[in-house]
Amino acid sequence: MSECVVLLAHGCWCPRVRSHLAAFVFLALSVSAGRQIIEFMTFLTQTSLNDGPGIHPAAAARSTAPRKRHPARGAAALFLIAPLLAILAACSTQSELRFANLMSEVKPTRAVILPPAGGPSVVAVLERKYQNGVSQEISLSTASATPGQNAIYVSMVNDLETLSEIDDTLRVRRITPDVVQKEMDDRLSGVEMRTSLFYAQNKYGPFGFATGRSSVGDLCLYAWQQIEPTKPAILTPGGAVSVRLRLCDAEATEEQLLRTMYGYTITAFFSSSDWNPFGDPPPVSPSLGELDAPINPLASGQFGSTPPVRTTPAPVRRAAPRRAVLKDVEAPPPLAPAIRQEPLSGYPVVPPPP
Repeated sequence: MSECVVLLAHGCWCPRVRSHLAAFVFLALSVSAGRQIIEFMTFLTQTSLNDGPGIHPAAAARSTAPRKRHPARGAAALFLIAPLLAILAACSTQSELRFANLMSEVKPTRAVILPPAGGPSVVAVLERKYQNGVSQEISLSTASATPGQNAIYVSMVNDLETLSEIDDTLRVRRITPDVVQKEMDDRLSGVEMRTSLFYAQNKYGPFGFATGRSSVGDLCLYAWQQIEPTKPAILTPGGAVSVRLRLCDAEATEEQLLRTMYGYTITAFFSSSDWNPFGDPPPVSPSLGELDAPINPLASGQFGSTPPVRTTPAPVRRAAPRRAVLKDVEAPPPLAPAIRQEPLSGYPVVPPPP
C-alpha cells in the first residue's frame, strides 16, 4: 500500500488505489441511501400509529412533531464524499500523448510538388501549416553515397502581409547570393558548388542552379526558384511559391539532374481568389489552326530535348577463322639398295672381329 500512497502524492493512480477509492465511494453512498430509507420507513410507521385509536394526544403531538436533523452531519458527509468523487473522475481520464515537433508526416500523394515522370520518386513528405501558408520537405529517392537526403523544399504563401502575435506566419525571403550559399552549406555540407552563369527557365519562370562534385565522386545539383506576380499586388491577386531542389546522383549527368527542375509540377493551390502567383496565362499563338503553319513539337523543342532515337547497329561481319594449310612435304629420295660385297677370289677370307 505504500507504493500507492507515493503514487497518489505525485498524482499517479495505480489500479489498487482506483479500486479502493471506488469501493469507499460506493460504500459511503450506500450508507447515505440506507440512512434515508430508514428515516422514511420510520416516518411511515409513526404516521400509521398516529392514525390508530387509543393514542394519547400528548404522545401523538410528540410523534407528529418534526424531527430535528443535524445539518453538521450532512455537511461533513458531503465534505468527505465530494473530494473522493473528484479524485475518481480524475483517475478515469487518460493522458493523451503529444509531440513537441511542429511538422507532421503526410502521404506522398499530398506532396505540393511532384517530380517529372521517370525522375526520382517521392519517399516521404513532412509538412508544417502556418496561418498564411504551408511548407513541405519532400524527400526523394537517393542513389548516391553523398551524406544527405535528396529533397524538394517548397513554401506556399497565401498572404504575404499577414500579421500574427505568435510565430505562426510564413515569410518568403528574397533570393540573394548569401542566402543561397548558406542553404548550400547546410544541405550540401563539404561539397564545393559552382553557380552556373547560364540563364535557365522552366514553365513557371526563370531559376538558378549550382553544380559540384562530392568527395565520393557524385554529381550534385542545387537549384532555386521563386514564383510570384510580376505586377504590383495591390489590386491584383498575389501569393508566392518558393522552391529549392537538392539532388545528388552517382551516375547521372548535369542534364539529367536538371530534367527534374525543368519538369516538376505544382499540384496544389489555395482556393482563395486573391491567390495567383503565376500571373495571367500566356496568349495562344496566332498561327494555331491557320493554314500553311506546320507545328513540329520535336523540332521546335517544346517538349524539352529530343528523345534519343534507337538505331539498329549494322551487323558486324566476322572474318572466318583461317584454316591451317599443310604444305606438301617432299618425300625423301629412296635409298639405294645395299650392295652385297662378295669376297674376291684368290684372297684369304678375314674373319670379323669378335
